[in-house]
Amino acid sequence: MREPARGSNDRGARRRGSVDGRSGHLPDILYHATSQRRLDQLLASGDQLRVYGGRPVFFSRHEGQAWQVAHRQGNDPVVLYIDVPRARRARCRFERNAQGLWQTDSVPLKNVLNLQHGFAIQMSAGGLPLYNGPDGPRLALIRVSRRSGTTWEIAKGKLEPGETPLGAACREIREEMGCPLELSLERPLGSVRYGFTTPAGHPRLKILHVYLLQTPQRRTDFAPAAGEGIEEVAWFTPREASRAVTHRSLRPLMRRVRWLLERGESAE
Repeated sequence: MREPARGSNDRGARRRGSVDGRSGHLPDILYHATSQRRLDQLLASGDQLRVYGGRPVFFSRHEGQAWQVAHRQGNDPVVLYIDVPRARRARCRFERNAQGLWQTDSVPLKNVLNLQHGFAIQMSAGGLPLYNGPDGPRLALIRVSRRSGTTWEIAKGKLEPGETPLGAACREIREEMGCPLELSLERPLGSVRYGFTTPAGHPRLKILHVYLLQTPQRRTDFAPAAGEGIEEVAWFTPREASRAVTHRSLRPLMRRVRWLLERGESAE
């Protein structure tokens, strides 16, 4: 196999370490349960999400758990979405307590995604084509060039109206790789959540559904979607793929895929 070209990556993400829900590492999105009444008081009193009296602010890594807590606080429940990487760059220090919740002294309100003007949730899907050949499993990735640099990524994109996540993942793979790959579901890999800002400056919470998809051929007749900044498609071993994808939110998923494939796990 030709060694794929290596592009620049997010050095800051490498320094900050990994994110893995099962190991308890800090995720990209945390959720804070409150009420509309308390939120109104907070917005009127300053620019920080805090609890007065010196107590820490608590967060859950699961949105459903946060909504349960919010509903116990009154008839006007609210859940706030915290953009953790941006909060950390603002010197917020998160710690995990004995109850499994995350806590910190305060968070700038500008790092609460769903309090920002123009906020919306973006539903996306993507996937990893998997070829099981005589030399072992291989995964196809795309190399994407952006203003911030060139990185290896999984093929992904927004859902079209009425489209299922699995259907969107297959469509995006074929469109971005420029190849009519035959794809069948090997296993769903769950969803990944992270915050980002659109080119127009609008904040988004991305919910990305990811799938491992079998393909019967190791095709090489790719015509990458150059108009979307995609420069190359290449096949990787699971170990190579887990190292090549450097997006902070996707690294735990890539490690899990490597673990599954190196141990010969079959579809659930």
